Amino acid sequence: MPHPDSSPLISALYGHLEATINLIQAILKLEWTIFSRLIAGLVILTFLYIIYIVITLRHSRHPLLIWNKLGKPVVKLFRPLTFSYLLNSSDPYARSINMRVSTFSRGFCTAIMRDRHYSRNSQHSVHPGAIATFAETVGGLALLSNLKKKDRAILIAFNMEYKKKAKGLLTASSDYTLPSDLEEGSHEIKVEVVVKDRSLDTVAIAHLLWNVQTKDA
Repeated sequence: MPHPDSSPLISALYGHLEATINLIQAILKLEWTIFSRLIAGLVILTFLYIIYIVITLRHSRHPLLIWNKLGKPVVKLFRPLTFSYLLNSSDPYARSINMRVSTFSRGFCTAIMRDRHYSRNSQHSVHPGAIATFAETVGGLALLSNLKKKDRAILIAFNMEYKKKAKGLLTASSDYTLPSDLEEGSHEIKVEVVVKDRSLDTVAIAHLLWNVQTKDA
């Protein structure tokens, strides 16, 4: 506060400064209240949308459709976890490994699998069965992303080539696009999946043979 003997001008300036400070504090409090409510509303809407996607698409046979639906702003932050939950619901055996899809588009899929104690063998490396499940899941997603609504696919042969012991974070990728001139009927489709470790060394290569039944949409 100004000194009692201060001039009226100084007192007026001090009063104006104090009023300005109080006004700024009030504005900041109001802005923070609006901002916090906006964030809370956005979070609620995001989780409601995710719940809606989980309920409506949990039985969908088109994983790429689900992935794209989860690509909206903000929702995208939770896409790997939500997609993993839906994938495990449709393919319960995939729950035996800890995998997350990182990139998914038509004909292409990349995913990661973390090295966990329950997926290891007696040699303290990732169990070959876990790697096989990982590769089959990624290869299946890459193929299914090519199929139309009435098309169907079933795995008829599966071969694994193990190159080295697998430890640490693993990455699997598969790239396959169905020919655009593929006629209606039964076809045998070969899909390859490459599994690499953190050093980008090839750990395993999976060769999947699918019987694909294509139908006119």
